[in-house]
Amino acid sequence: MEWQALDTALALEYVAWATVAVLKFIVTPSLMMATGHPWWAAWGVTSAGAAGGVWVVWHSGKRLFSWFEEKLGSREGRGKRTFTAGRRRIVCLKNSLGLNGLLAVSGLISVPIATTLAAKYFRDQPWVMQRLILAFTLWALALAVVSWVVKNAQMS
Repeated sequence: MEWQALDTALALEYVAWATVAVLKFIVTPSLMMATGHPWWAAWGVTSAGAAGGVWVVWHSGKRLFSWFEEKLGSREGRGKRTFTAGRRRIVCLKNSLGLNGLLAVSGLISVPIATTLAAKYFRDQPWVMQRLILAFTLWALALAVVSWVVKNAQMS
């Protein structure tokens, strides 16, 4: 009975870590390793959390934007959108770097923001969601390995 309780507690802890990975992706592998988890667990849990976050945001984005439109009114009813400096930067980056640029920096920005940008600007390209999940998996691997190196360098 004790073994089952330990497994359940560890599974619930990993679910909590995966949820944290969606919101604070870049720090999750380091925090997991700081609390004593092995690098491969940090990588796996962070990757799984990011994949789940990408899937949820990708598939719920349409409903979320419909809800905003319902609450705020249609775009035509609210007037012309102001083209701010921030929006201008986003469009400039999108045009110059494209999807590959977004994938390259996806680990530095949060899972919901990267997924929303990919869904908004690159939904018509094939395999975008899968490529985004792969990018987060590679980022999680890099972050877990760097955290492992830093942790082992301090112990020596």
